[in-house]
Amino acid sequence: MKKLSLLIGLTLVFGICHAQDELPTVVPDRPGFTYWAAVVQHHKITWDNGFAFESMPDGERTVTLNSTILRYGLFENMELRLGSDFLLSYDGLEPRPTFGVGPLTAGVKFKLNEGHGIIPTVGFLAELKSPHVGTKEQLPSHLAPAMYAIFEHAIGERFWLCYNAGLEWDGETAAPKTFLAIGFGGNITESLGAFIETYHYLHREEKSQHMTEFGLTWLVSRRVQLDIEADMDFRNFGKHYGIGAGVSWMIN
Repeated sequence: MKKLSLLIGLTLVFGICHAQDELPTVVPDRPGFTYWAAVVQHHKITWDNGFAFESMPDGERTVTLNSTILRYGLFENMELRLGSDFLLSYDGLEPRPTFGVGPLTAGVKFKLNEGHGIIPTVGFLAELKSPHVGTKEQLPSHLAPAMYAIFEHAIGERFWLCYNAGLEWDGETAAPKTFLAIGFGGNITESLGAFIETYHYLHREEKSQHMTEFGLTWLVSRRVQLDIEADMDFRNFGKHYGIGAGVSWMIN
């Protein structure tokens, strides 16, 4: 009888541990500008939001009071996205900063395959900015689409390499910007991670932008991740830079 009780007890303990390992963990889509191929788990809702400050070479400064994206796992390999930004900007000409709400952005992201070996995990993201919802001064004149191809490699069990290529329209002209990004990161501990990335906006008629970002992430619990990051434009060192912080929360 004692042996039977011991066997039942051990079975329950291992069963509970196995169930905890299978509990879903938050899938953040921040920090950084390089997109991940991962999508929110089926029927889960994740809220990514953050704060950022950016100083431009021309003296303009922008404070993103809140950048928020709600993401819902519609299927195992597909998520729906809805987001906007709350901005405080100062161009150096007006006596006081101006507040604005960025355009409402709707999108969808697909995880197309699971990589293995030298074969990358592949994803695709499409977004659309509305010309009707937001502060008038922040809205594009027309619908502004964007699309990104996402590639991701696991390097061992602790490191990852991710790279993107995309096109972004501003809703004003027919010519899109080309977006290129590559990021590398890894886990310092089970809960603490670090990353560095470089991302670029290329345009025929406008000045191209080249930025480098690095930061830290902290997985506080299975549901919550905190992050902090800094951006630098080494071609305009000291004139173009930014800092930010945020949180990703799996709501349900």
